[in-house]
Amino acid sequence: MNHNLFRASAVGAAVVALSGVISVSQSASAAQTCTTVANGRIQAMPGAIPEAQLSIPTCIEALPDNKVRGRAGLHWDFINDGQSDLAGKRFTSFKVTARLESRVPGGTDIVVTSKTCDVTTDINTAPTGDLVCLAPSATLDPKRQWSGDATAVYDIEGDAKGPITWQLTGSPLMS
Repeated sequence: MNHNLFRASAVGAAVVALSGVISVSQSASAAQTCTTVANGRIQAMPGAIPEAQLSIPTCIEALPDNKVRGRAGLHWDFINDGQSDLAGKRFTSFKVTARLESRVPGGTDIVVTSKTCDVTTDINTAPTGDLVCLAPSATLDPKRQWSGDATAVYDIEGDAKGPITWQLTGSPLMS
């Protein structure tokens, strides 16, 4: 029990640290604003499959040519405790939908573009990894506020519970 509590605390600290690093990273071609919350979870798995550490920060990116897009970055890590099966199938399905949303100040978010990325094969074949799902870009309207948001839907192999929908915290607004 204490071993699991310690591992969960360490995972939580790592997810928060990863989120903080991602929230300030920028590339030469895009300025981005990302979630400052962890958007992470530890997922128990059935049988000999190790528990999964999942993190999906969401971002809004300003691109050249007055464009903007939503971004969801998935990081996973399966904890090898020496007794787990790292080669077994983990998920029947794992999909991330990245969305670009906008609103008039004080209004409600509307989805401008979205893209669903099927990462099932990737997450089933690698014990750790990183993938990015990008919503198509749109022309930036400076009269609107913009954000990146995402949802993950996954079905754990062998748990007989069906799909799990994970509504992620969206990025801060960009004006």
